[in-house]
Amino acid sequence: MSGMHDNIKQWIKKPVSWLEMIVVLLVLLLTFTPFIPSNAVRLCILQSGHPFAAVLSGPSKLPKSEIKYYSGNKSQLHYQINVPFATESADVDVVVVHRVSKNHFYNKYVATPSYAVGP
Repeated sequence: MSGMHDNIKQWIKKPVSWLEMIVVLLVLLLTFTPFIPSNAVRLCILQSGHPFAAVLSGPSKLPKSEIKYYSGNKSQLHYQINVPFATESADVDVVVVHRVSKNHFYNKYVATPSYAVGP
């Protein structure tokens, strides 16, 4: 037991470990901060309780010809994700993104799940 405790103390004292932790936190912050639409998609998935799907989502814009098959305002951005996630209503593979504020420093986007609608 004391061997593990000593290893933890050595890890804390090691400056490279702190640098690695800062880099990881910075990458996570840049991945989930919604200043671009794809990050808003990842944040939406993460808030739905699916952290692995959020990281692996790989959002890409849905072609305009397919937007008519999904709920949401047709003028908003629709993003397709590689890893569908479950919500209370259904499985989601498309997320709608809209800009909520335009700041001088960055835009803020909000994403919501989009569901397939009938023909």
